[in-house]
Amino acid sequence: MRLVAIDSVEPGALLARDVWGGSGGITPLLRAGTALRDTYIERLIRGGIGAVYIDDALGAGIDIPEVLRASTQLEAARVLEAAFSELPGVVAAAGGAMRMEMALELRNIVKAIMEDLKNAGDATMLAFTDLATADAYTMQHSIDVTVLGILLGRKLFQDYGWIDFDGTRRYDKIDERLIRLGLGLLLHDIGKVTVPSEVLNKKGPLDESEWQLIRAYPAAGADMLTDDAVGPRARSVVRSHHERYDGTGYPAGLKGENIPQLARIAAVADVFDAVTSARPYRAAAPACVGVEAVTAGDRSLFDPEVVAVFRAIVAPHPVGTSVWLSDGREGIVTEVPPTRADRPVIRVVTDFDGTRLETPVELALIRSPEIEISISGWETNGSSQPAPAAA
Repeated sequence: MRLVAIDSVEPGALLARDVWGGSGGITPLLRAGTALRDTYIERLIRGGIGAVYIDDALGAGIDIPEVLRASTQLEAARVLEAAFSELPGVVAAAGGAMRMEMALELRNIVKAIMEDLKNAGDATMLAFTDLATADAYTMQHSIDVTVLGILLGRKLFQDYGWIDFDGTRRYDKIDERLIRLGLGLLLHDIGKVTVPSEVLNKKGPLDESEWQLIRAYPAAGADMLTDDAVGPRARSVVRSHHERYDGTGYPAGLKGENIPQLARIAAVADVFDAVTSARPYRAAAPACVGVEAVTAGDRSLFDPEVVAVFRAIVAPHPVGTSVWLSDGREGIVTEVPPTRADRPVIRVVTDFDGTRLETPVELALIRSPEIEISISGWETNGSSQPAPAAA
């Protein structure tokens, strides 16, 4: 299996993973095993898909494990769609609040995601490319941000500890803290229901009145929730995931450690996934672009501890990605070392002059420091651009 830029897919190629669509992200647009005809490829391009997994000889033997079980993915999308549909109306009613049954369902989803991540082990660092069209963005984004945020939180709490109300760094009860983080991550964009879709999906720059709506939605989302239902820590994620380490974020312009720790984790996960997801106004960008966006914000936009953890576990070039090396050869990433996500193992498939090799060779970049990845195959897709700051 390998990941191929959608504009490089040959008609007839076999799709290796399902592509999801629909506003809830739970409708299979194309199933694995489908032969990609021209009409299907055009449909995927219109949906904002930047790349797809295909099965062919070049990708033979490359295993790309899925982070979440299909049952977890579908149940998460179902519960989230219900929450996004029901919560605004409930809150608008006098004295309305989230049903405790719904809060319990969301907590159970977080626990299921945590269990899947534990079972996936080190594979989680290399499987962040989901195939979902732009119309599935809201639900898929919330799930993907939860997955990445929990991974970041788990390693952050293990390495640096979680911060208690009095500033103490603690290393106990990590799973309890992760559940609170995960609940906030699942609901981090709930306030977007207060923003007109034409503003959220606008292709051009926002005017000041539209920016006011965007800057207000995190607080509006937090106001929809109650401490009884989700707890103050989860609400802090919803309210503050757009705050920035240098104080330039919103809605309150919080700075540094005045931003709740869980929200600082959410900020990184949110930006990475927003950049690498299909949107109505642009195609998805490859993982390396998302990594660059987070790395560029180290100590300015994002907490340096969170960025350090992010760089340790998120591969700029995930398994299955086509790459060009600094010596002119082309290859496919086959393995990402857990200790060096930036120095993968490459299946080299061409010679220095571009000639296709009859027998590919394996090259471990960690043992070849003179060779760099000069460009990812997906980066050649000119439509892939980072998401705006309001993503």
